[in-house]
Amino acid sequence: MSHRHFCDYAGHEWECTGTALRPIAGGTEPSTCICLRHQVPMEDGDHSECPIELLACPQHREAQLQEMGISDTSNRSDEESDSELGMFRDKEGNPIIGFCIWCNREFYSMEEVEDHNADDLKACPVYQQWKGEH
Repeated sequence: MSHRHFCDYAGHEWECTGTALRPIAGGTEPSTCICLRHQVPMEDGDHSECPIELLACPQHREAQLQEMGISDTSNRSDEESDSELGMFRDKEGNPIIGFCIWCNREFYSMEEVEDHNADDLKACPVYQQWKGEH
């Protein structure tokens, strides 16, 4: 059973067979795709209504890495991978797991992401304003 990812470099969905390479997170080998909502492998059950992972497709991965100034992740040490590739950071340098593209709120846990995105992004004032105007 395959599932979808969204190529954040070229802006399209792509089909995945269960494992994917995540070089920006420091991965040097493909790893199992995990459902962001349920925290289980994507191959376990129906996740067609769950959020999909933003991940450059195999055809665009190298171009994305080159544009980001990351040319060869396989020669980096674990320490370099963790500090330079694997973390988003807030303004104070604290690690975050992501941020809202609408309001720029930084997330420190998946629970914060889920709370923010629940009920059609009810907790996101920027999205709610946009939705009201359109």
